[in-house]
Amino acid sequence: MMRILIYIFCLLIPVWSSAQNNPVTDGPYVFYKGDSVLVESIADGQVKKEKFKKGAPVVLQVTLPGSQGKTLLIPLKTSLEVPAPNYKKADNLLVLSDVEGNFDGFIKLLLAGGVIDADYNWIYGKGHLVICGDLFDRGDEVTASLWLLYKLEEEAKAKGGYVHIILGNHEIMNLSEDIRYVHPKYMYVASLLGKNYMELYAANTELGRWLRTKNIIEKIGKVLFLHAGVSPQMNEAGYSLKRINNLSRPFYDQDGYDSILLKEKVTIFFNSSTSPFWYRGYFMDPLATEAQVDKSLSLYNVKHIVVGHTIVENIKTLYNGKIIAIDVNHHEGNHQALLIENNCFYSLISNGEKTKIN
Repeated sequence: MMRILIYIFCLLIPVWSSAQNNPVTDGPYVFYKGDSVLVESIADGQVKKEKFKKGAPVVLQVTLPGSQGKTLLIPLKTSLEVPAPNYKKADNLLVLSDVEGNFDGFIKLLLAGGVIDADYNWIYGKGHLVICGDLFDRGDEVTASLWLLYKLEEEAKAKGGYVHIILGNHEIMNLSEDIRYVHPKYMYVASLLGKNYMELYAANTELGRWLRTKNIIEKIGKVLFLHAGVSPQMNEAGYSLKRINNLSRPFYDQDGYDSILLKEKVTIFFNSSTSPFWYRGYFMDPLATEAQVDKSLSLYNVKHIVVGHTIVENIKTLYNGKIIAIDVNHHEGNHQALLIENNCFYSLISNGEKTKIN
């Protein structure tokens, strides 16, 4: 399946590239090979490759989209850690989902929420930034979003804050060879680098390794965060957050995550109707009952569940305030984020205006 899709995309590459007025800029992509660190990027259509000895300090240059073409200098992390699934209550949280390569809208919300300054530095103090999945696909500015979060993660920790990156179905799809929604730009980028698309996020790359450490469900105080929702099957399993994440992580990059290759005990976490990053039961038939929602709240000892995945016109609450839906259509310019301040919930738009939600 993956080979067929790559073949189709390769046919589209000349069409896409010839339609562009400006040569592509993208990257960097960091590859580990033996004792070497290979950094490859594209600037105005020209490929640049650098080689470093493993363990040597490496500072990445990331050119951001936009007319200014600002370049960030981002140190390569010396180690990667699996984040905890549970966190104490935070007084200030900004929560987004389904950015899907829309860097401009993403930045507007980070600025409006006081998370970053005009130079893309963390200024949110002890606040928490939460991404409820789907940074990938559809849009053509995925790489910049990933590297910015990679950078902010370290800056937040230094200030007592935190960046939570919870994987959605599109992250899992990109890791597991399902590339149906990848923007043609990235097939073109891969071809310029002499690679196929899957190699850009393989287990021997920095972004690939980093993404593989992330969770699919986390809890902050009395709020549960995940991409899609908690299905009845997840309720029935009754697993802890730690167990869900640890059981699921080895299967993030398996080809065909609905296949019999999965161990039976983790199938519910990848099946399209029961998975925490695919489930749509809060919005579509068979619709979840309030009793089901209450069971989820009790199981994880929370008062609210925040989800993306299914598009709503505006950020809103469901099930008497127990479910908060935050997936708005950023590709249509509808940029909204959930703002949580001192136990109050607000919808924040890109001009900084916030509206309390029930």
